[in-house]
Amino acid sequence: MKFLVIASVKDTASMLPPAIVRQLLEATAAWTNQQKKAGKILEVYAIPGGRTIALCEHPSAEDLDQTLIGCPIGAFTNWEVYPLADFDESIKADIESAKRAEQLFPAPK
Repeated sequence: MKFLVIASVKDTASMLPPAIVRQLLEATAAWTNQQKKAGKILEVYAIPGGRTIALCEHPSAEDLDQTLIGCPIGAFTNWEVYPLADFDESIKADIESAKRAEQLFPAPK
């Protein structure tokens, strides 16, 4: 299952000593590369201003949760997680739903 993950660093991180922030960022970079090699992070991008987005692949939300818990800077991060549905399958279901609605509410003749 694919998930869109948006991460933003909490303001509390700015209260940490710069050396600790650097160490957390270095550890997070290594952790991210490890997750990419494991196939759990498919794509990751930085958004100027301190946010990051990632496209992740996990068998379940629980597995994703366990992975995010392991992120070194995770305690200083706000996470937004969105499960993603396949577009083709989703649009097919929407079309079928619209067809059923047409049958319930036919156009006036």
